[in-house]
Amino acid sequence: MSLREIDAYARLPLPVVAAQDNELILEDGRRVLDLYGGHCVNTLGAGDVGLARVLSRQWHELSFATNLLDHAPRRDFLAAFEPNLPLAPSGWQVFCTNSGAEANENALKLALAFTRRRKVVYFKGAFHGRTAAAAAVSDTKLPAFPNAPFDALKIPWSQSEVAQWAIDDSVAAVILEPYQSLAGVTEPAPGFLEKLRERCDQTGALLVFDEVQTGSGRLGSFWAAQHFGVVPDVFTTAKGAAGGLPIGLTVAQTKFASGVPGKLFGSTFGGGPLALAAAAEVARRIAEPGFLANVRATSAALKQAALRGPIVRVRGAGLLLGLVVNSDTSAAAVRDALLAQGVLVGTSDDPKVLRLSPALTLRPHEAERLARALDALTVRA
Repeated sequence: MSLREIDAYARLPLPVVAAQDNELILEDGRRVLDLYGGHCVNTLGAGDVGLARVLSRQWHELSFATNLLDHAPRRDFLAAFEPNLPLAPSGWQVFCTNSGAEANENALKLALAFTRRRKVVYFKGAFHGRTAAAAAVSDTKLPAFPNAPFDALKIPWSQSEVAQWAIDDSVAAVILEPYQSLAGVTEPAPGFLEKLRERCDQTGALLVFDEVQTGSGRLGSFWAAQHFGVVPDVFTTAKGAAGGLPIGLTVAQTKFASGVPGKLFGSTFGGGPLALAAAAEVARRIAEPGFLANVRATSAALKQAALRGPIVRVRGAGLLLGLVVNSDTSAAAVRDALLAQGVLVGTSDDPKVLRLSPALTLRPHEAERLARALDALTVRA
């Protein structure tokens, strides 16, 4: 009997042996344009020389250290990360873990501890992770745990009137993805985030942005706070924040973070030198002149390239885009047909929506490959 992995993933028949920049290299030498980027992970593309240099140097200098010790990569990360943060009256503090789910767990811990309340409001279509607290505020088909660790109230997405009623002085936190990625890159209605901010201010609930996917430059701005002009009390990020190394970051305004009881947070691997060296490099690179401008230009090129063949609408911002397919087919069928044309895209929980989340280093001219692939499609539902 040979060991088998638990069947958690429906893997694609794609024999990948290597990757370079924005392409996957197959066993037979063919190259596939990667417009999925490992679920928003490959911020700087595959095999980035600058990131490789940073990681090699850090591995040889200090590969790991307990969190009981301070080290230069932590200080370097904080210095690189801070200038990209949205403006907040009391400044920010950050806690490092290994994943978006952990980052969201800590955001919720903080809100519950600070407010001394036990209810959290979340939204239909949300996905915040698979751990106990994160799963309790995720709208999934299968419940991950028999009981939630707090009172969780699910309300419709982007309906201000319902939110006004649901967010009262019993609510510790309101948690949301500024764009709901897994739900199909669903967009907030105009003014919705502003109204959430206002209502949280009125009731004392903490507004938490889950920027696991929308952060680190993906929307064409550093954070959704800058993209939408709404600053949360706490936000989280992960995925692409370290360019391919596991990381989770919980970022809280100081007036809330300073009230967190000691020992509430902890992480063996979170904040390790290697991951923080990578995260510092990503923070520096996305802040370089022209980097975010390229994200916005490539976004515009992809939107134009995508509106053909089976695609009837594009939603989202920056390099987190949802492609809505026509009524005659399904997103999965279009995904498979595009893969046969040498372009990898993702699907979502909406059977009519594909997702694009490529490396932020993708260039506008590369969108033409998507246009050619869509023009060549013969899709069956």
